[in-house]
Amino acid sequence: MTRKLTSIVFAATLLASTSASAITPQEIMTLAQIGVSADEMIRAIDRDKTVFKLAVSEILELKKAGIPDKVLRYMLKTPQLFGSKDGGTTTDPGVGGGTTNPEEMTPEERAAIEARQRAEAERLAAEAAKAEEAQRRAFSQGILGRGMSQARAKNCVAAIGTFLDFIQQGGYTRGTDEHYNAWYGIALSLSECGMDQSAAKYLVDVLLEGPEKEWFQQAFRRLRKIRKNINYSPPDLEELTRFPVVGYSKGFQDEYNYFLGEFFYDYNNYTRAITYFEQVSDASPDYAKGLYLTGLVQVQNNLYRSAVQSFQNAIIATESNESQREVASLAYLALARIAYEAENFDAAIYYYRKIPSDSVKLATAFYESAWTYFVKGDYSRALGTFQALHSPFFDHYFYPELWILEATVYVNMCRPGYAREAINLFDSNVNALAIPLKQLLAKLRTPQDFYKALIGIAEGQKTYLIDRRVIHPVLANVEFYNLYKTVQQIQWEEKELGKVRNQLGQFGADLLAKLGSLRQSRINEAGIKVQQVLKQLEAEMAEYAVKRTEIEIDLSVQDMEKQTRELQGMEEKPDTTDVEIEGSTAIVGSDSMSWKFEGEYWKDAIGGFRSFLKSECEDVR
Repeated sequence: MTRKLTSIVFAATLLASTSASAITPQEIMTLAQIGVSADEMIRAIDRDKTVFKLAVSEILELKKAGIPDKVLRYMLKTPQLFGSKDGGTTTDPGVGGGTTNPEEMTPEERAAIEARQRAEAERLAAEAAKAEEAQRRAFSQGILGRGMSQARAKNCVAAIGTFLDFIQQGGYTRGTDEHYNAWYGIALSLSECGMDQSAAKYLVDVLLEGPEKEWFQQAFRRLRKIRKNINYSPPDLEELTRFPVVGYSKGFQDEYNYFLGEFFYDYNNYTRAITYFEQVSDASPDYAKGLYLTGLVQVQNNLYRSAVQSFQNAIIATESNESQREVASLAYLALARIAYEAENFDAAIYYYRKIPSDSVKLATAFYESAWTYFVKGDYSRALGTFQALHSPFFDHYFYPELWILEATVYVNMCRPGYAREAINLFDSNVNALAIPLKQLLAKLRTPQDFYKALIGIAEGQKTYLIDRRVIHPVLANVEFYNLYKTVQQIQWEEKELGKVRNQLGQFGADLLAKLGSLRQSRINEAGIKVQQVLKQLEAEMAEYAVKRTEIEIDLSVQDMEKQTRELQGMEEKPDTTDVEIEGSTAIVGSDSMSWKFEGEYWKDAIGGFRSFLKSECEDVR
């Protein structure tokens, strides 16, 4: 290949070495073979004022040799362009065109022409080198193509081996097109085989090469898909803000802007987050999510009127494009909380009831609406909602204060028997867990200890003698869940890579080392979150225990007042004419339908539970 390049440079230099020799058809074919562009060929003809008188057979030979039609048309026009110039001569038809007689030139003119010819020779040599490089790239693309095919067939070990061999044997370094293509190929191979955590770093490296590169769009979409499965948001993603993507479709620009907005939101840089959310068009599936997150930022800055508008627009957007339906549930929940804080309890209940029964936020909506009914003083619906929260539909949630709230309602209704029953249930279902939880927290030391304990309790290991309900608040925590998924993904990748470690050599060893370090880091983060949630639960249970004591005091006061009234002859006999209704002390849907199925719950009915229990408090007016 080197000898070929040398001959091309020699021919180019020879071609430009004298103005007395015109360019020939054979030389035009040589220029085409070494990859010189059509415009450069025409400039070479134009420079020498060559006149071609081509026969049909010669034209066919030139076409067969790959001479561009643009060059052929120009060659056929040369008799009209240069044939009748004054001071010029025409060569023999078999040779080519005429040139100015060099004997008529001054030394200065001759030197200038020779300088231009040397420059042209150097340019042609560079062009030849470029053509050589293009041929080499064409060869390399064949190897890369094979690796891509292997990756898409999920033959990942072979694919990675192909790309690594290609980089090593070619000596390609960062910054070369070959290295860039192979790097994306490795990312593709890992991603196709489900190794998202391992693929993510390679995809980021590909992205940071810039949007003008071939695989930018594909790498971005793969990385975005991966971020939905694992907790991956490295700081160097901020570098993507350097790249304008105006050359891409509006749909891709929307994806890109939402991605960056979400990234800055995760890092609490809310000003920049909103800047990118505002650039997402209303036709994008990400539009509603951007509005929802914008609303959360506005709430944090006490811009409640703007937040309400953002949440309402997010709900409308989910109905008009392909946005996730769960975004609407989140927006309704946010609107309910704003109304609750404004003490507009009816509006809060309205929004809570908008959350559909198949939403993952249904339990949260029931729990918070129970509080709303309680604060509002609507004890009928409060008790009915408490009843629903005790149903099997919500048994994977742990709300330790429900019994305290129920007992408080019963105290306010002067129903001491029910209140004491609720306190007893609190003692057996909640208070009994407080001491084991305290002992567990005292025994655990490191974040890894907390994470290991959480997994052990969840799996029912007998090592941890504690009720599984205490970890429900952790399992319901979104941050912990995302970290847990990431740890599980890393552990799976470590297991799979361990099977092929020998085949991947040093690459496999390095990848396993990185995964091990990353796993430990994520376990520490998850363990810290476990500790935070359990410590908070411990504090809340202690607080509820204090409230339990306060309720007992209230009940004692009620007992004393009752005894006083009895002594004073003010206590009336209880009304024995009330109709007894079998079944639960709750009704469904309306005040006329009793719920007769004790211990049974129907999912389509739990939202309509109401208590028919009446207050027995003495009217002291």
